[in-house]
Amino acid sequence: MNLAISSLIIFIIVSPAILARRIYFTKELSKSFVSRNTLQEIFSSIFLSFVLHFLWSGFVELIGYKIDYEIIFQLLFNPQAISDYSNITDSIYNIFSYFISLALISTLFGFIIRNVVRVYKLDRKSTLLRYDNTWYYIFSGEVLDIEKYNKNKTVTSDNIEQRIVDVLTKSDEKYVLYRGSLIDYQLNDSNSVDFIVLASPRKQIIGEDKTKDISSNYFVIPYSEVLNINIKYLEVDVENTETVE
Repeated sequence: MNLAISSLIIFIIVSPAILARRIYFTKELSKSFVSRNTLQEIFSSIFLSFVLHFLWSGFVELIGYKIDYEIIFQLLFNPQAISDYSNITDSIYNIFSYFISLALISTLFGFIIRNVVRVYKLDRKSTLLRYDNTWYYIFSGEVLDIEKYNKNKTVTSDNIEQRIVDVLTKSDEKYVLYRGSLIDYQLNDSNSVDFIVLASPRKQIIGEDKTKDISSNYFVIPYSEVLNINIKYLEVDVENTETVE
């Protein structure tokens, strides 16, 4: 029973940090959240939770509310030592308000930080802020914003209008090259590509001159069949079209 109480209290305390991190890792970059190992996730959430509670509790006390830290530590490490729960029951509304308000602040915090990092391209300028989703940067063209891969920066991801991929596969002892416009992809639990989706696909068997159009709107290629991928980022301009490979 004591372990259950302590576990529940720990979860409640850490939950704002988990919520903030879940909001931060959303959309295409959500794999950065789910692909991390459990130990790393626990330590990251505990550290962020400490920061959030430190700041929010400081603000709460600044506006006149008193936090009983002694009873919090007793709930965490020695619940049986608490003989009188009246301090908790009498302040249940304030406790509830504290965690609800912190949850809202944590959500807003994660949302603001994510948008600041993405809008100002801070994740592409600093490895410390970069999301753990390399495939997203490559497939989206945002890899062009990373100095390591595009030192001249004549073209950035803002200029990319289309992504054309050549996918080499092997089927029935024949090498087949597929070309199309990359419109989607899926990652698996290990953060590797599961499949890619091409629009306006074309097919060519290596060694043959003919290129055939595939009569489908979208063509799905399992990554297990892929030998290599060539990506071309197309920049469309009013006067000319530039291709970056």
